[in-house]
Amino acid sequence: FKTDYNCQPYSGLGTEIWDQCDGKRKPRDIAHWKNRPEGKPFFAVFNYTGTHESHMGFLDKKVENGELPPEPRIPLDEVKIPAYHPDLPEIQHDWARFHELITLMDKEQGEIIQEVIDAGLWDDTIVVFYSDHGGVLSRSKRYIYNGGTQVPLIVRVPEKWKHLAPGKPGTANDEFVQFVDLPKTMLDICGIDVPEVMQGRIFMGPRTEPAPKTMICYRDRQSDKFDCSRVATDGEHYLIRNFYPHRPRGRDSRYGPEKQANWGAWEKWYDGNPEAAGPIYSQFYKPKPVVELFDMEKDPDQVTNLAGDPALKAKLEELSAELDAWMIKNRDLGVVPEPMLFEMTGDGKPHATLYEYGQSDDYPVEKILAAAKMAGAGGPDKVSTYLDYLKNSEPAIRFWGAYALFYNRINHPKVETALKVMIKNDEFASNRIMAAQALAWCGDTDAAFKAIMNEVKPEEMNAYVLLLALNAFQYSHTDVNLSKADWERFKEIAEGGNARRNKASQAKSEGKPAPGLSAASQTYIGFKDAVGMINDALELWPERRRVD
Repeated sequence: FKTDYNCQPYSGLGTEIWDQCDGKRKPRDIAHWKNRPEGKPFFAVFNYTGTHESHMGFLDKKVENGELPPEPRIPLDEVKIPAYHPDLPEIQHDWARFHELITLMDKEQGEIIQEVIDAGLWDDTIVVFYSDHGGVLSRSKRYIYNGGTQVPLIVRVPEKWKHLAPGKPGTANDEFVQFVDLPKTMLDICGIDVPEVMQGRIFMGPRTEPAPKTMICYRDRQSDKFDCSRVATDGEHYLIRNFYPHRPRGRDSRYGPEKQANWGAWEKWYDGNPEAAGPIYSQFYKPKPVVELFDMEKDPDQVTNLAGDPALKAKLEELSAELDAWMIKNRDLGVVPEPMLFEMTGDGKPHATLYEYGQSDDYPVEKILAAAKMAGAGGPDKVSTYLDYLKNSEPAIRFWGAYALFYNRINHPKVETALKVMIKNDEFASNRIMAAQALAWCGDTDAAFKAIMNEVKPEEMNAYVLLLALNAFQYSHTDVNLSKADWERFKEIAEGGNARRNKASQAKSEGKPAPGLSAASQTYIGFKDAVGMINDALELWPERRRVD
């Protein structure tokens, strides 16, 4: 059912991987284990979408078709809401309804299990239940707090296969399990050799591997807003490092506010009187701290940042070191701006794929990570360091130099000159755009606006370059200079992105030059995200979208 496997191409993978695959949730008979040859073992995945965030926008329809009662069964004044949510009627209502959607989900799972029982296969079948992320209301899915990263995991093992069970029936296991562990574990308990290249660990069966003491989580671009945050947690404390701290979490994707009443109510309530919102409820709409540290037992909703607590200095340093080591060992590409990755790889480039680049000696991950950390952790007193970054031979380090000048709002003649040189001479669009974004706050708004406008090109094949330029308009506040006609032109460029990709693909099939095809093929979703961002701007016109 769900075949967006985060790799290219999406199309065709369902039929290549599965014996049967169908996108319809019901009837399940279209793609079902019951259709296999009699007596043949099966591996089947059923995806239920009734608790997907989008379904919070279909509540009235669910009432009409009888799935939900007209009013929530849980009295709103009895709804328990997390500490980060203000006690607003819309938030109470959506939490009550979300619990009811979970009840519907439970009913559906029961139907799937009953099919196995009715077929007489219950005593032979292992069942694994999990979700693909945490909750779906505001500040959960997409966000790197524990409410967005922790997922349910239930494993049911029949008596016949009890030697594979990770524990006794009815018990809880508090070991860390990651999504990356699932394929390796399933292959192993099915008796299939696990390729050495596979990451993760086997978490059940006779060849169970030790659980990690620390778990790493990540957040990157969310639709049209670029971001990079990483987590290291030992289960007791939860460290978050934000590489783009200027971006408030509540000001990114507009999907939530469009679909769910709780999002819109919180945003409207906060914008109406930010000072009255208080420190906890304001966090979502203010710039992020560079580093956050939470006590998971005392503060499960993660609203009290303890990063500055001297008593936890050793713990912060320990988790920070664990995170650094993981990012370096796994050659985390998140510290390279996403458009740049596709500027550096592809047809005719030294590295055909992101993986090849990331694993090569051309990717100095340790040096780039150090620069990325310094960009947020430094300050105006580090201006000489940031200016040196702008002249570094490594393009990603130049990017972080420009970002540091933007984030720290360092307005100085030397800074203005250096940024203008970067805009004029740097070969990477990502760097020119970030330099322009910084220039708007560091000396010359008009020149910054013109520089960003120069990057919005009708022939652009790398969708993420277009998206980064649109972001730069908003975060430099130079979008106040954009006319409605400008936004409409941007929309034409974004909507034409896939047409440009298809034209290049046709040229390649005919043996003709197809420059930019690999970037266009891998970034095309960015054109869609750009259209969403542009539509939002047009709907607000002549007002501007507040992003910080």
